[in-house]
Amino acid sequence: MDIRPTLIGLSALLTACGNPGPTGNQDETRTDTVLARGSTPSTGPVVAPPDARVQVVEAPPAQAYHQTSLAVDVAPLSNQNEARFDFSVSGFELKQQTPDAPERGCANSPDGQHIHFILNNEPYLAKYEPSFTEKVEPGHNVLLAFLSRSYHESVKDPSAFVVKEFDMPGNSDVRGNIDRYANLFYSRPKGDYKKSDGERVLLDFYLVNAALSPEGLRVRATIDGQSFLLTKWAPYFIEGLELGEHTVRLELVDRDGHVVPGPFNDSGPRTFHLTEG
Repeated sequence: MDIRPTLIGLSALLTACGNPGPTGNQDETRTDTVLARGSTPSTGPVVAPPDARVQVVEAPPAQAYHQTSLAVDVAPLSNQNEARFDFSVSGFELKQQTPDAPERGCANSPDGQHIHFILNNEPYLAKYEPSFTEKVEPGHNVLLAFLSRSYHESVKDPSAFVVKEFDMPGNSDVRGNIDRYANLFYSRPKGDYKKSDGERVLLDFYLVNAALSPEGLRVRATIDGQSFLLTKWAPYFIEGLELGEHTVRLELVDRDGHVVPGPFNDSGPRTFHLTEG
């Protein structure tokens, strides 16, 4: 099953993998706001605790990509533990450095732009080639894949991602039909960071069938035990982190702070490390 984005509150439903993106004169920041229907309050899109030990700030506009597209074919292989994934990419060059990477001030992949490949909400795999074989779990599987700049920031465009549900022999506890839910997928932070690569760490996530606003759905980002509310779908930077181990947990919550029903709307704690480098 392929699932394309449902834009809440809009009359048009984008349901085909080949749907074109916004016209070339739209900047991506504006597109992100439409997709998430996030209206920035006067204090900005971040509600921080009064005793916050770090800062979470909205990232400035990044290199924009327009009229991108991403589609995938999945073919289970005979050994039953692997599947072949063949992506079709247009309007976006894999393995190319994003032009604004030197000014972004955060960790950047020397291997360039890539696809973030998230299977069953596990930590993403960075894929630099459009076709590959990957281990998969028995039973039902849910794949989210999206185009990523070289510094791991997602392209938030209606045609820059694909969701694919597929089945393998065996059973699993993974819930399907995610088009029935508002969905949050965790992306960054992940892994190890060197302070020499930048003073800030990217916080990024992907929304499907969900819209953020100050009075509606929000993302609760709990960083080292302190919770921040994010009211706009955008990339953010975490600033002021000390060296060592850190944890981030992302949850899609309603206006009362309850986690919204859906299979992946609580990422659980994700750990990353910041070293001197």
